[in-house]
Amino acid sequence: MVSDPSIFLRTTAHHTPHHADPPNAGEFYAALGMLSVAWGRLEGHVIGNLLTIMSLLREAPRRPPPLQWEDRLEWWEKGFSSVPSLQPQRERAVVFFKSIIEAASIDRNFAAHAAWDVFVPDADEPTITARSVKAKKGCPNTIEVDDRRITLSMVNRALVECNQLNFEMGEFTRLLSLSMPPPENVLRL
Repeated sequence: MVSDPSIFLRTTAHHTPHHADPPNAGEFYAALGMLSVAWGRLEGHVIGNLLTIMSLLREAPRRPPPLQWEDRLEWWEKGFSSVPSLQPQRERAVVFFKSIIEAASIDRNFAAHAAWDVFVPDADEPTITARSVKAKKGCPNTIEVDDRRITLSMVNRALVECNQLNFEMGEFTRLLSLSMPPPENVLRL
């Protein structure tokens, strides 16, 4: 059996906006842009909290905060396991952080890294076919190609979920802030 290592994938190289876009395409582009900003804000919130945890554990600023979600989860768990005032919230904090990782693996990564095609003609709402191309886990030299039709409603649901996660992260930010000792140079009355 002879295998052909050649891979041919059709891609669309349109500019954005494109003359073939439907009249309401701007709604889709705006929602996708808001989703991108919302994820950036959530990730900034996560990094800020991880820096606080690293500081509580006396690990900052010796090393940068982790970039991979699983490494971030490790630090998150370490913080909520090691800091006595955070220990009662450990289980809930870990479940919450895993929900962020799940949302990131589904919505964020697809929205950020997809190869966007053209709008689907005659769709009920703005809809674009988007393609994800990535290495297949556990299978060297193999890629996965995933084509999906992404609707404006899907983008809006992902935006709501991202904003909700960021809002919920605020509770953990408050817990972390309360765990920080006061700065040494604070004047006391």
